[in-house]
Amino acid sequence: MKIAVIVFTTIVMLNARRAMAYDNGIGRKPPIGWNSWCTGDGILKPSLCNLAGRDPCSESEVKSIADAMVEQGLRDIGYEYVVLDDCWSDTERDANGELQPESKKFPSGMKHLSDYVHQKGLKFGLYTSVGDETCKGKRPGSFGHYETDANTLAKWGIDFVKMDHCGNKGNFSDQDLYGEMSKALNKTGRPILFSLCNWGEQNVWEWGGDIAQMFRIQRDHLPFWSWTKGDADDDEAGYGQGTKEIIEWMAALEPSKWTREYGYLDPDFLMTLYWPTMDYTKSRTEFSFWAIWSSPLLVSTDLRDLSKEKREILMNPEVIAVNQDESFTAGDRIRNNTDGGQLWTRTMSGGDVVALLYNAHDSNEVTVRCEWDADLGWTGENRTASVRDLWNRKDLGNFTGAFSATVKPRDVTMVRIRDAGNV
Repeated sequence: MKIAVIVFTTIVMLNARRAMAYDNGIGRKPPIGWNSWCTGDGILKPSLCNLAGRDPCSESEVKSIADAMVEQGLRDIGYEYVVLDDCWSDTERDANGELQPESKKFPSGMKHLSDYVHQKGLKFGLYTSVGDETCKGKRPGSFGHYETDANTLAKWGIDFVKMDHCGNKGNFSDQDLYGEMSKALNKTGRPILFSLCNWGEQNVWEWGGDIAQMFRIQRDHLPFWSWTKGDADDDEAGYGQGTKEIIEWMAALEPSKWTREYGYLDPDFLMTLYWPTMDYTKSRTEFSFWAIWSSPLLVSTDLRDLSKEKREILMNPEVIAVNQDESFTAGDRIRNNTDGGQLWTRTMSGGDVVALLYNAHDSNEVTVRCEWDADLGWTGENRTASVRDLWNRKDLGNFTGAFSATVKPRDVTMVRIRDAGNV
């Protein structure tokens, strides 16, 4: 291990130039798919995700998820990635120093599983960590083995690599360490989407897009509406781990400043209808914000046997189209009212504006207004625009000067506004 660290240190010192991974042939738009972290919802109620020591992932689970994504139409609407989190690898490397899957859970090996997922018309992803151990189960991390691990993952046909932030990382900056893995992945010659997960530390939004196609901008998203930050001295970014706190943190970051083609802010997984803490309203609000931010739509709850409500949220083509729009930007908060009402807007590639009218209050209804002049910069006394409700998927008509809606607590009204000019 000492020799590996010395060699790795030399590589870092000799090659200080940052890798440019964002345009390596994959990840032009935000990825959409599934991650294994909280799959027990609806099957093993109450599920504690992977937080309480459960390792739910297995070869059979991955195959059943891939089958379901095809059978239920998720693949056809854009869901593409099947990603295993911190649960798949053995606790030791093999005799050649390469990562290997846990044999009891993955008896056919990762190349077989990758081929199975690909045969379904989907892409396959795996997890590692930037340090010498992963976050769970003392599995081997990639520190000192970046090139070896990149080659192993490419050999298996992996399309997506999530790299977490656990283990001993020496005295190197995150920018250097993740940059080394980025260069190693590119060197394989296989297009692999790189998901950088350093928990929002070291102002990753300023440099993450240079070396990865997506980068985590805060702590883990827990399956709760509100989970405030408990330790004032915590050096991880963000205001807390609930959906409400993530929305506020993203408002502070101003997502449009950092979002671009091949580079997306990652607020972590979607906890859609996680039982019993994320109901329909909270889950729809969560999905709406991830969509307007152009954030990855990686669902961490079960995609098998979708309920009617879950299908309504995850398979709304008009909301997904906002996330995938080729404006390659993100929505920002335009107004934050004292009564809890907020207005977020994003300009689409064709000139339409998507507005998110959000009620951050936990108990009271509020009215949120979007004004053509003050909020959108569309001047003219008789300026008219058509408004379409994206969640109800219906046209609301033409409005002169402004649009407003009364929004229930923790809920949103999501509309697409098309300028009709002065009439």
